[in-house]
Amino acid sequence: MIRLLLLAIVGGAGCEHAKAGPTPGQTLSGSVDAAVQGEGLTAAVFWEVATGSPDCAYKFGEGIVTNGRFSITLPGDPPTEAINSFGIGVGIVVVLAPGVTLPDGKLAPDVLAADIVGISARNSVIWRAKTLDLPESGPPPNWWPLGFPQGLACGACTPRPDGGSFDGFAPTACDQLQIRAVNTASVCNWT
Repeated sequence: MIRLLLLAIVGGAGCEHAKAGPTPGQTLSGSVDAAVQGEGLTAAVFWEVATGSPDCAYKFGEGIVTNGRFSITLPGDPPTEAINSFGIGVGIVVVLAPGVTLPDGKLAPDVLAADIVGISARNSVIWRAKTLDLPESGPPPNWWPLGFPQGLACGACTPRPDGGSFDGFAPTACDQLQIRAVNTASVCNWT
């Protein structure tokens, strides 16, 4: 199950991107389950890119885990390679196992599930471009990205109001994100 969860996050090697605009750095923080706490843990943001073939993940942003909380200050907008082609970035906060370090950039598909001990399964960091690349027919009804402002924000996973297959996100405070143990987390199925 952990391997499937990681494949859903990391995916394959290809990424497409959209143009980004400047946003000042923003701090993300929240609680970390007791099962995830320990010495030498690092929090990071893995941006899910689902519009490439295959899907991929891009690491951008890193912070600390201490006293049952994590904190990450993003230096600005995620790179264009971390943004889906329609103009939305979805970042998952993960906690890496002690001693694991990953450089910012596209993640290799072989990042091991053992490297990730915690995940913000029901909360994400959302980045929205000034202009979204919408189909000529317009966005689908209740399309969740329209509920977010331009730039960086955070979202809580929500089921589709019409009972569709994919979840969405609703705006939430960026200081209330929650990290769960990866082996017990139920991940938001937004793609």
